[in-house]
Amino acid sequence: MSFPAWADATPTVEALGLPYFSANSLLNDDEFVFESEGDERLLAENPGYSSALREKTEQSSLRGKIKLDSNYFKGIFTDTAYAATSPLRWDISDWATASVVAGVTGAFFVLDDEIREDFAEGRSSTTDDISSVFERFGNGAYTIPVLAGFYLYGRFGENEKLERTALLATESFLVTGLFATVLKVATGRPRPFKGESADTFEGFSTSNKSFPSGHTSTAFAIATVVANEYENVPLVAPISYGIATLTGLSRLNDQKHWASDVFFGAALGYFTSKTILKLHSNKKGRHFTIYPHADHRSGGLILSTRF
Repeated sequence: MSFPAWADATPTVEALGLPYFSANSLLNDDEFVFESEGDERLLAENPGYSSALREKTEQSSLRGKIKLDSNYFKGIFTDTAYAATSPLRWDISDWATASVVAGVTGAFFVLDDEIREDFAEGRSSTTDDISSVFERFGNGAYTIPVLAGFYLYGRFGENEKLERTALLATESFLVTGLFATVLKVATGRPRPFKGESADTFEGFSTSNKSFPSGHTSTAFAIATVVANEYENVPLVAPISYGIATLTGLSRLNDQKHWASDVFFGAALGYFTSKTILKLHSNKKGRHFTIYPHADHRSGGLILSTRF
């Protein structure tokens, strides 16, 4: 059994019409991305492929450029459904992360009343002024126009990266905001300034909507997109997450949210954006395909790589 391998300028597997194993099922998606067109053709011609490979190929077809067109708005709905049902696809590590988030949220819940009192005692005109600045970063009345401005600048300035970032940030803002609103109405938690204790949850309510913090969740949703898209630019990530953190603290200063609201909101925005970013990942890398090969001299597996 031999295992020849060589660099190939064009994929020969389609010409052979042989079943193959895509390296996409073996390697980390964050490091390797495979063009889906060939995979989809092979799946159509070879219905015997495993469902796992078919699912990988279907997911990979979501990757690539993102434009402001009808597909963008359709994608918001499909991405929302995918993100909402993500727990159905979680593995052990995902559930472990969710457990940590739940545990830390619970710890803040126990300390909510004490933390509220500490912020109330330290509140001053200075903290109010600072809070008024950073509150805007989670307020849709400000962030949506700013994102629209960045999109237009990227679109007409032929800056595809900025255009893509603005569109992904807007989608993350909208999807995260929807999730936060559903949780707010479902839990019915009164805000701190109403004078009720932190353990008060009235259930379905349109007037008490403290949990989670919508400002914090959307601020972290945008920050996560910006940090991801400009991960190679120094200071972008710490500045983005720093602004989002100060947005959360502004909600504590203003007595608009409990500490547990803010922490869970931050986690909600971060992980929702991570899910959306994964669906739209366009990171480049080597392209590998592994498939069986046989002729009159030998047989084995061929590793085809494209650059």
